Amino acid sequence: MRRTLLAATALFAFSTASHAAENIKIGVVYPLTGPYAVAGEDCKRGMELASEQINAAGGIKSMHGAKIELIFGDSQSKPINAASEAERLITQEKVVMVAGPATSGESLPMTQVAEKYGIPMVNTLAQNEAITGRGFKWVWSTTLIDSDYSNGLFQALDMVLKLDPKKNKVGFIYPGNEYGKSLLKLVEDGFDKRTDAKLVSSVEVSDRAQDYVQPVLKLKASAPDVVMAVGYFRNGVLLSKALDQLDFHPIVVATGGMASDPKLVEQIGPLVNWQFATTPFSADRPKAKVVTAAFEKRFSMPLTLNSAIPYQGMMVIAAALEKAGSTKPDAIAKGLGSVDIKPEDMVVSSNFVKFDEHGRNTGRATVITQFQDEKIVTVWPPEKAVGKAILKGFGIK
Repeated sequence: MRRTLLAATALFAFSTASHAAENIKIGVVYPLTGPYAVAGEDCKRGMELASEQINAAGGIKSMHGAKIELIFGDSQSKPINAASEAERLITQEKVVMVAGPATSGESLPMTQVAEKYGIPMVNTLAQNEAITGRGFKWVWSTTLIDSDYSNGLFQALDMVLKLDPKKNKVGFIYPGNEYGKSLLKLVEDGFDKRTDAKLVSSVEVSDRAQDYVQPVLKLKASAPDVVMAVGYFRNGVLLSKALDQLDFHPIVVATGGMASDPKLVEQIGPLVNWQFATTPFSADRPKAKVVTAAFEKRFSMPLTLNSAIPYQGMMVIAAALEKAGSTKPDAIAKGLGSVDIKPEDMVVSSNFVKFDEHGRNTGRATVITQFQDEKIVTVWPPEKAVGKAILKGFGIK
């Protein structure tokens, strides 16, 4: 009898073990060192929170509750390292898919590695249109493309002109990397089609510049009413310090984390006030408020766009894995192709996530935010706004 019971117990244990789900290894590459490390660390935190919540909720149920295991690689803010780290994660760590990185320069070579090995890649932050514009089979992007940002800059300019039509001379400042140069072309093309505003200067800055004083001197010489600025968190800090140092007070309209990261308040204090940002994330969104509370509890810091966008990307990955029910590349690809994230589940400003045949999200959208009394307020579009735009020049009290 005892032997029979032991045999039955052993058989049950073997049966349970045979159905135990292995962790799903996902390779994630971000710049954790180098000039883009601030953005990279933010991205990493967003992915970590999302995966922890997914695992705590029972993991991937279609795969017997398999847990997600993130394996990180550091690009060191260098495109060649992004590619080599992606290859290492695929060939040595045996990940079933890759995600990241933080910049377009890093993302483009990563997509080539994913395509080479036939492993799905989800781009979670970079926005170069070529990421999903080259007909690659294994690449999807959950976030915006460059033209979304340029459209957002012009929507912000329309808003400014509606408030004061005389604010019609515009200067443009941008980093000399792929992102900045792509936005330059789009902005120049946009001004070619306008008669109500004029681009009076465009100034390139090294993406490794230690200060913005000389570039801002060039901008100031052209006497713009509005400065459009492209870049990342660090660029926003340097631009604000230079504007203040040179006693220059234009209306500032910038992209994303350059003018909508709450951590800017820690760096430059009241200089954040009145700056506008065209951005893929605002904490005003109902779902964003829930995630913000969880993020602050987990990391003791505010949720930024560089955390929120990868968080959303990780949720898209989880939805695709649920649909796939398998870690085979073809199954994951099919799962990604059928993802349909509804508006009520969106943390970022896009309206929904549903991919077209190129792997590009068709629900992309931006909002315009403004720092008012050192707090971020969504001021456009009207259906998403929680406050009104205040038209004041940089640094004016």
